[in-house]
Formats: sequence, C-alpha cells, structure tokens
Amino acid sequence: MKRMGGLMDRNKQEKDSPEVLHVSLQTRQEIQRKHKLFLNGRYQRFPDIDRLIIKRSFGSCGVPLEIYWDSGDEERAQAVLGALRQERFGITDKDKCCIFCAAVYAGNKIMDYMPKYLSWDKKTLIFSMLDLSQEWMKICVEEIFAYNPAWMRLTPSVAVMLAETMTSNGLLPPSSLRYIELSGEMLDEKTERMIQETFHVQTSNVYATKEMGPIAVSCEDGNLHIFSENVEIQVMKDGKPVLDEEGDIYVTSLQNKAMPLVQMKTGDRGVLLSTTCSCRQIAPALQLTGGRECSFVTTVSGRKISAQALRSMAEYANEDISRCLANIQFRQTAIDSMDVILGVKPAFSGWGEEAARVLRSQIKDQELQHMKWNFIFVDSDMSGESELEEEPFFAICEGVEL
Repeated sequence: MKRMGGLMDRNKQEKDSPEVLHVSLQTRQEIQRKHKLFLNGRYQRFPDIDRLIIKRSFGSCGVPLEIYWDSGDEERAQAVLGALRQERFGITDKDKCCIFCAAVYAGNKIMDYMPKYLSWDKKTLIFSMLDLSQEWMKICVEEIFAYNPAWMRLTPSVAVMLAETMTSNGLLPPSSLRYIELSGEMLDEKTERMIQETFHVQTSNVYATKEMGPIAVSCEDGNLHIFSENVEIQVMKDGKPVLDEEGDIYVTSLQNKAMPLVQMKTGDRGVLLSTTCSCRQIAPALQLTGGRECSFVTTVSGRKISAQALRSMAEYANEDISRCLANIQFRQTAIDSMDVILGVKPAFSGWGEEAARVLRSQIKDQELQHMKWNFIFVDSDMSGESELEEEPFFAICEGVEL
C-alpha cells in the first residue's frame, strides 16, 4: 500500500485550488459538522459547480451525510466495477437491470415516492424499499418476470425476501437472469448460497459506500479484493495500522476530487491480509468481520421485513424536513414495539417532534403502522462525538424474543 505522505503530496499537485481541506478524518460526524470545509473550493464556483453530483448516505450508524462528487470522477469510480462486471459475468451497460433503492433522485433532488420507476433509457427498473410488504413483494416478482432483466443489484436482505416470495409461490427465476450483485449489508456464506440456489445465477459481494464508490469486490474464495484505483484502505488497531489483525476500517478516496476524504472511518471492521489470496489476484484482499448487518424487523404475524424499509423511511423523512437529522437509530424492543432515537442538528433545535411526525407518516406497511413507535430525543451537540456514532442503524434489544 502507498504511504499516506505520498498520497497527500499527489493530492496537492492534482488539485488546482488551495481551498481544499487535507485532514485525516475520524468519524462521519466530523464530516457532517464541518461539511462545507471538505468541498474543494473550485466546485463552489461556476463552471465546476455544474458538474457536482450530490449523494445521500446514512451509513451503518445512522449519521446522514451529503457527499459531493464531480460527475466525471464518479463515472470513473463506477467504471472499475463495470469493467469487472463485464469481464467476469458478461454484463454490460446495455443489459437490463432491476434494483431496489431507498429513494429515487432526479439530478440532485429527491423524487416524489413511486413504488416503481423505469429509467429514461428503459434499461433500469427501480423498486422502492419504502414498502416491503408481502403484497408489494409479490407485485415486484411479477414485474421482474415481465421485465426480463439480465441482472439485479440488491441488498442481501431484500434478495432473501424476493427468494422467499418466489419459493412460496412456486416460481422459478426469469430465464433472462444471469447475475445478482449484492451490496449494502454484511453477506454470509449461507445467505449467498441460498440466493444463488433460488435464482440459479452467479453472485458477487460488493463493498461500497456513497463517499468512496466501489471499494472492493468478492472473489470465488470469499475475500474482498480492493479496487486500488479508487481507494486506499487501512485497518487500524489501537491507533496503528495493522495487517492480518482485526481492526477499524479507514478509507481514503483516490477518485473524488470534489470532496477528497482522507482516512475516513467507515464504521466497519475487518482484516487486511498481507498474503496473496488463493485466487491469485494481485489486488490486496480484505475480510469484513463487522458492518451493516442483513437485519430484519419481525412483526406480530411472524413476518420478517428488511430493515432497509426503515432506511428508506428515514431518507424520505429527512428530505421533507430540510435534512435536519444529525443521527437516527431504530431499536426493536418487542414484537410490537420500536424505539426511534432521534437527534437533530443544533440549527434545527426544537424540530424533534416534527421530525417524528414526518417519519411516522412515511410508514407504508400495515403491520409496521400498528406497532408502538416510541421516539426518544437525544442531544446532538456536534461539538463532540456522540456515543450514537458506534451504534447500529437498526438493532434488536438483547433478551427480546421475536
């Protein structure tokens, strides 16, 4: 791996504006608190400002961020994954794709909620994760069959729900389907095998964030191989970088010149391997040991709903209330009860009750609507780090039998 000093020198040469802030980051809250300082000064003026893409991210700990990308840089970051997709699975940008997402954006603005949306070029059929009810999942399966995609991009938990819907209705996958790309959550071997066997396709596990783009992709031996063109990774233990030991994952973007984040703490944990993977790829290998879990809310009837529905609710609600949320976590405390821990940014003091009302209005699933929603408001003083930074976006209280 390159030395950080060399990276900093190169960044200084590449950026034509002295206004960009070169700082080693510790937490997502640091980015949220000093948000504008991380934007390269040239992108705050015409004509470069017109090339900005804004991406929204809640991360694994429920700290909402706005991430800026130059459209050209974002395209290059995604291109490395696209090239691998074509080389290994024969998938090109001409192939039809189905995806499930938390919210749909047109340019840099959120679109009004739509259960499904077909892209302008008719190459991507997008389903909302705001409603993941049994009725809607059945409709999704029908729509996927009618659309005949070559591949799908899914979180593991949504892939499991689709697989269970197909199995319960005695359906085989569309003959057109060749590949499923899984990302957004931790993926275990058992879950991946079940998805492969149900859909009769090859799969890959992609480690990516809105801040960095594609970070790594799995090989046949289960290790994640780092996209060295896009990122530099360090695993830190007791404040020092380590190899072959578990620690916190820090990532530096090598592509994003608009918002160049250096040593960002992802909130995930892993092991950076010093040895060459048995698949013989040259790219460094990473093993994820902790991160965004494939989590499910369990309802009174015993149904399991992907926690991605909660993420979608939070994203739509946050847009409706001027992105006032500093942090948000969900905690299922009983079969019929959910705690929502809310913190609003200091500039929006007193908006907590309104945030709770708007969030409550986003619930589409009838069983979720009938749960007891307990809103807990916390101090979100951004001058210091919150203990919530280490808490997962969704968790189930210990000792609760679901």
